[in-house]
Amino acid sequence: MPTTSQHPHLHQRAALRAYLGLMIVTACCFGMEYAPQPMYNTISRVLGVSRTSIGWLVGVFMLSLTLSPLFVGLLLSRVGIRRAVLISSVILGASGAGIWLTDSFGALMAVRALQALLVPIVLTAVMTAISSLFRHFDLNRALAGYVAVNLVGSLSGRIGGGISADIIGWKETLVVFCLPFFAALPFIWHLPEIKMPESAAHRPKMRDYLAIARAPGVGKLLLIDSCSLFAFTAVGNMLPLRMAELGYGNSDSLAGMMYTGYSIGIAASLLINPIKRLCTSNARTLIFGALVYMLSAVSMAAPSLWVIFAGIWGMAFGQFLVHAMCPGLVNQLATHGGHADRALVNGLYLSCFYFGGVMSSWLPGLIYTHFGWTACYTLMQAAVCTAFLIVLRLAKKMPALH
Repeated sequence: MPTTSQHPHLHQRAALRAYLGLMIVTACCFGMEYAPQPMYNTISRVLGVSRTSIGWLVGVFMLSLTLSPLFVGLLLSRVGIRRAVLISSVILGASGAGIWLTDSFGALMAVRALQALLVPIVLTAVMTAISSLFRHFDLNRALAGYVAVNLVGSLSGRIGGGISADIIGWKETLVVFCLPFFAALPFIWHLPEIKMPESAAHRPKMRDYLAIARAPGVGKLLLIDSCSLFAFTAVGNMLPLRMAELGYGNSDSLAGMMYTGYSIGIAASLLINPIKRLCTSNARTLIFGALVYMLSAVSMAAPSLWVIFAGIWGMAFGQFLVHAMCPGLVNQLATHGGHADRALVNGLYLSCFYFGGVMSSWLPGLIYTHFGWTACYTLMQAAVCTAFLIVLRLAKKMPALH
């Protein structure tokens, strides 16, 4: 990993260790966040939770990630990136004790809400640190690596959570997913302190975010990623419940294994540059990813578990290809000429991206409960089609993407 002008004395090995620490804590965050998902049917049955409410076990993270990043820049400028990540990681690891003591859905949600308050601090700090370290180098590849680790963490949470729940129980599994934060501390300790821009020391105003969103192409990219996450989160949340409806609701392990299709997203994220070369431009890469996503999502309408399983692979490839492209493009377009603070840009990006997840944490469940799976699927597919149409319009109107 090369050094940057901002850290002229940072040795290459130290930089590599710092980047590794960022990736480990990112994987820990997403593993902890998504661990309950394959257990939704079990937790819903044991604690007497409705389809509409159960999604908030993950949805509370989406809500926090939507609201908190808009103000996290102020906290990071006061506390510092390194200290914020260290303190948050210690608390997140210790939160496992709170889960162990819970005996109701309300108590469980309270602990999850505490975790959800800290995760945006960590993730915004991670993205800002990466953006700073790689601002003169291959930022797209660095952020694509972040997206890949995002997937590794969420995949380990979903698959590992389902398998572990059948072996040691759902509550014990949620506790286990808090413990790796302690193992990450030695790596995070070597994270260099990133100097925040002076603008980050001031409380951000709504006009600052509006100015970023109005930059050419940025608003459309934010909407594309938000729509894509809405559909993807809906599938992830409703899958265990749909499996139960199809007669496969007795195994959390099977529910967890259904998410193995998400692993193809790692290839989409890590191979982003070769894929861009094949597609010859950013615009065509976005079109290709959105098209694969839209066509694969049709499989969710089938009443067959194995057709759905096959479709998840295509959906994951398309969604993560689009998602791997968007953060780098948003950073490039929004900070063109140095006119925008990267902390605010990444905070706005996370907020808009996870807004789709917030909406998906309750709306599909509500539709599913009252109108059935066909209506729920139609809603998800409409979001994917919307993202595809916006990609087409953006590719046509934005020469900078070619």
